[in-house]
Amino acid sequence: MITMTSTSAVSTKTILFLDPEHILENSGLSQLSGTNSDYRFLHHDTYTLPTDDCEAIVFVVNGYKRETKDAIETAAEAVPGTKLFVMAPSETEPVSLFPYLMAESLTGLMSLEYFQKELDFVFRQSGASAFLEPRFHAMLIREIERVKLKEQPIKRLVLQKEEVEGVLTMNEQNVLQLLLEGYNNIHIAQQLFLAPSTISTIISHLLKKLNASDRTDALVTSIRNGWVDAYR
Repeated sequence: MITMTSTSAVSTKTILFLDPEHILENSGLSQLSGTNSDYRFLHHDTYTLPTDDCEAIVFVVNGYKRETKDAIETAAEAVPGTKLFVMAPSETEPVSLFPYLMAESLTGLMSLEYFQKELDFVFRQSGASAFLEPRFHAMLIREIERVKLKEQPIKRLVLQKEEVEGVLTMNEQNVLQLLLEGYNNIHIAQQLFLAPSTISTIISHLLKKLNASDRTDALVTSIRNGWVDAYR
């Protein structure tokens, strides 16, 4: 009688870090190797693709660069089936990384610190859609809403009178609000029941206080000072 014994060997996953900016220190690789014995870590300081099979390629960045996005797309064609991650130090502003999500072949986007701590979890979760570090989720939603809001036309500019209290008189505030709404001197006079000459005098005082050369300059200065809210 012959007994067949099946032995399952644990395969070591190879992860290649592409790091042209030398962001990842050797100590970081040593730390990864020490805490993740099932993985083998390689490090290149150029966007040279591997000749050996790799489970994943990590593009180490400090922000968005078109060169890196192009390298991701090249890697997707050259080594299909390889997981492609973009990672950055935790101090990098996550919003600057979001354009990488436009790369359809991207597997995940996160900080290096998160990758180091949650390596096994990242590999389990990364699949058909790009994996995003949990703390990035709310930031991405806010950025999407900001872009959507920016695309909507401004319906009205409103002077925040509490911001100019003690700086502008009530008449100056009222005139400035109507200037923000696009009224000319005659229409402002009609709205405020004042003589056009009085309106001209108020505008002159307003320009002097704002150190503005004309009414357009006054409006720009008011917005830059944070006195105006835009309603869409």
